[in-house]
Amino acid sequence: MSWLFFLILLLINMLAFYAYRKLSLMRSLSQIQAEVELEMQSRAHQLLVRRDQLEVGLVKEASEQADEQWKGDLAEYMEEFEQEALLRAKQRLTRI
Repeated sequence: MSWLFFLILLLINMLAFYAYRKLSLMRSLSQIQAEVELEMQSRAHQLLVRRDQLEVGLVKEASEQADEQWKGDLAEYMEEFEQEALLRAKQRLTRI
């Protein structure tokens, strides 16, 4: 009878350790994702500020060239955002 209790306690301890490891992994992944989201949000804000400067006329350069550069930067940002979203979706599917 005591062996049965010992095995049950051992099984519970092993399950608790497994759950602890999974939770710590998930915590570190969510922190990395939060940092990436913050960086993407910062870049989006910089793009919007630069666009506002173009519209107001604070940028004295050739407006067409600056507008084309802004459009290129925006396209690059959107591409990186889509790639990051796809990567996150794949990571979620592999964890499940």
